[in-house]
Amino acid sequence: MTTIQINPERFDSLAKEAITHVFDFMISEKATYAKSSLLKGPGDLGSDMLPRLKEMADGYFTITVGFVGDAHGNIHLQLSRTLAERFAVKLLDVPSLEWIGEDSNEVLKDALGELGNSLVGLVKGGMTKWHPNLMLTTPKVVANGRGKVNVDRLRFRKQYAFALMKSPILVDLCYE
Repeated sequence: MTTIQINPERFDSLAKEAITHVFDFMISEKATYAKSSLLKGPGDLGSDMLPRLKEMADGYFTITVGFVGDAHGNIHLQLSRTLAERFAVKLLDVPSLEWIGEDSNEVLKDALGELGNSLVGLVKGGMTKWHPNLMLTTPKVVANGRGKVNVDRLRFRKQYAFALMKSPILVDLCYE
């Protein structure tokens, strides 16, 4: 199947809207856009913002979900462990992850997987008008690691910094 070129401006706008909407929809919290860095695509190229994650004292999580079909790409969402735990507690409406009585790391990873599905689902929903044959991959949640990005095959890559609950969120959007 031949992949179709995605309009970078449309993809950029859709990605920002999805990121700001997903947290409001899932936990009634607003993510605020801070800045972006274009790493590959039309216009000026920026610098990689993701090394800042290593500065997070409590660690971080990366959620990676791909899309395949008419277009191929990945969305990587990175957030601190503290923010991930606050998100999961609010999503599950519990006083703490330990309150659930299961392995809190597994509960946290499941909640983050749902976040990844919701985010990429919003992006996919906005893209299907122009690219009707898209499917999502299963989300992968990794502690203290980055998703793999094959930069040689990319047509577009942009990173976004947001703030949520006074914590940073970094998003890496890539497509081939």
